[in-house]
Amino acid sequence: MIRVKRLVVGIALLSMPVYFSACATTKPQAQVETAGVARTGDTIQLFYGASQQNRGEFCLDAVVPVYHPDDLYYGYEHKSEVGKIKITKVVGEHYLEAVVVDGTVRDGDFALQTSTACLIKVRGSGKK
Repeated sequence: MIRVKRLVVGIALLSMPVYFSACATTKPQAQVETAGVARTGDTIQLFYGASQQNRGEFCLDAVVPVYHPDDLYYGYEHKSEVGKIKITKVVGEHYLEAVVVDGTVRDGDFALQTSTACLIKVRGSGKK
């Protein structure tokens, strides 16, 4: 009788991690979506602040290169362009609207002109 109890307890203990790991690796469907990524033809917003210098450098119909934030820390010689955007309109005092012309742009990327950078916000990111 004691051997049967030990066998049942041993099997239960050995099978518990399998059940727990199966529950831990299942993800909700909303997390699988690629929110925050814009491809060619998608509309994005750029935060440029309120300085006159930023407004002058990011004019309408300008095509601007986009970089990932990590690339900016390594200096000019190590930057790699991830896409291009075209400025389409001014939205309020702090935002511009643009369309992705080439490449893939993500939330948090930077559109960079000669001395000014704008933070990119992909429209609809975070929504289900």
